[in-house]
Amino acid sequence: MQPGIEVLDLFEVRLIAPLGGRLNQHWLVESGAERLVLRCWARSGDDVEYEVRLLAGIARLGWPVAPAVAGPIVVDGKTWSLFPFLPGDPPVHENPAVEQRARGRLLAEFHASVGALGGFGQRIGWRRCEEILAGETLDRILGEHEVTHAEEVEILRWHLGRARTRIDGLDLVERPGIVVHGDFTPWNLRFVNGKLSGILDFELAHCDHRVGDFSLSWRGKYDEMIRGYDEVSPLDDVEWELVTPQWWADLINNACQRLKNNTPDDGWIIRKLLDRSPLMGVDAEPYR
Repeated sequence: MQPGIEVLDLFEVRLIAPLGGRLNQHWLVESGAERLVLRCWARSGDDVEYEVRLLAGIARLGWPVAPAVAGPIVVDGKTWSLFPFLPGDPPVHENPAVEQRARGRLLAEFHASVGALGGFGQRIGWRRCEEILAGETLDRILGEHEVTHAEEVEILRWHLGRARTRIDGLDLVERPGIVVHGDFTPWNLRFVNGKLSGILDFELAHCDHRVGDFSLSWRGKYDEMIRGYDEVSPLDDVEWELVTPQWWADLINNACQRLKNNTPDDGWIIRKLLDRSPLMGVDAEPYR
């Protein structure tokens, strides 16, 4: 898919090259001598409005993000917006542990800053860890697929039980949440001459426990990221206990949605569930 002439004319831009995207799709465009990014949103309505407001709020705090400069505009049922182009390259370091620790420190600084943002409730379709693990929905989905996906369901059930045990008694409902990025990974950061020049991809941003932002940035093995974060903004005992069940809840929920929708999976979720880290505490031992 490429933006049609009507979309390009509405934004008064010229198409340069596709930039891709996981959910939202992007194109590099020009307006005069200025480079911009044209986005076709994967979702619409309130979800788009949430992210547009969030980007504007984070930009006001001084962070190098790309608030919308035009749109959203709906054309033939698709929603489009125009954003600034953020220059730079992802962080590169010969020692991955150094990059992870630096990224953890940066994430802690980001959280401390965006914690001041008000007026943001939960993004549509998102739930916190304790909400995901509660109720019978996950159990029902696993039960419906225990014959056709026996080995996968067994692994998912074991980790679901452990995650529920870990959060039992933590009183998570009363803990305040913050807006988290959702995918604070090297490929979503940009640097110019060693200085942060861009934070990309807020399509997974939502309200959560701050350790909810560890899921995709830690992935059960990039431990130095969490240690770097803890250097700047120490985690309390509850947060250390929550790190593992938070990660597992996200994986299990994703796996169950794939089972429910009969969406193929290459085994990534199960592989991640089986990863172990010293930071997992009582669950650092291999499965079984």
